[in-house]
Amino acid sequence: MRKPIIISLLLLVMTSAQAQHKVQEGDFYQVANHLSVGVGIGVLNGGTIELAVPVTRYAAIRAGYNFFPKIAINTDLDINYGSGAAQYIPGLPNKIKVEGKTNLSTGHVLVDLYPFKRSGFHLTAGAYFGSDIIADIYNKDEENRAILREIYLFNERKGNYSAVPDNLSGQVGTLIDGREKIGVELGDYFLEPDQNGQVDASIQVKKFRPYLGIGFGRAIPEKHRFACCFDMGVQFWGSPSVYVRDHKLTEQDVDGEDGGALKTLSKVTVCPAISFRIVGRVF
Repeated sequence: MRKPIIISLLLLVMTSAQAQHKVQEGDFYQVANHLSVGVGIGVLNGGTIELAVPVTRYAAIRAGYNFFPKIAINTDLDINYGSGAAQYIPGLPNKIKVEGKTNLSTGHVLVDLYPFKRSGFHLTAGAYFGSDIIADIYNKDEENRAILREIYLFNERKGNYSAVPDNLSGQVGTLIDGREKIGVELGDYFLEPDQNGQVDASIQVKKFRPYLGIGFGRAIPEKHRFACCFDMGVQFWGSPSVYVRDHKLTEQDVDGEDGGALKTLSKVTVCPAISFRIVGRVF
């Protein structure tokens, strides 16, 4: 992901350096005749550092990187089982604790269009790009793993559970692929623990995310060396998908009622971005 960012920044610097010799008096903005550096902070796009060059008075190109801290969210998820499960696995808890961690750092290449010659108001189009995994969910509680390993053995009908029938009349678990199973509910999804007693999932979106927005302020200041810019818009990252290991889940896998913020995140198809930057003209 970082290679396209580095290449874009180098191209901006090289193009700007070559264009310095072509500046004509009386027109401050020409094709790549200036270079600015911007740093900022925003909502849902973290800290930003970027370079920008003009393409005329009516347009500018920006390229940069957005540093977003990995935020850990602890939540409880329900274990889905029936009243008859206790005869097979005594001591089943109602819930387990899991941790979700976000992964929202991105790079970007954007074009600002200034419809008015003397105004900083601009329309912005371009793209953000980053990892397709925007959140990981996993069990980090060691106390849960012993019971989750038992659930795995029961679901696979291994060990002490090899003689247990697949269909238990709905008294023990949920019927999945012709077999009654016990699992963990993540929103509308049914998660089965693996042989190590681990429950893990990820929420994935597109790596390439088109962006549209509006803003105020010019990326390359004209009258002063430093200036401020404000931008707001949306990244179109597609319909998020929930994966358990390499398996993509659907809402029809099982109906759940838990998940909280994780369930909400899996339904969001666009990511709003609001940022405030301080820009400084290098030359």
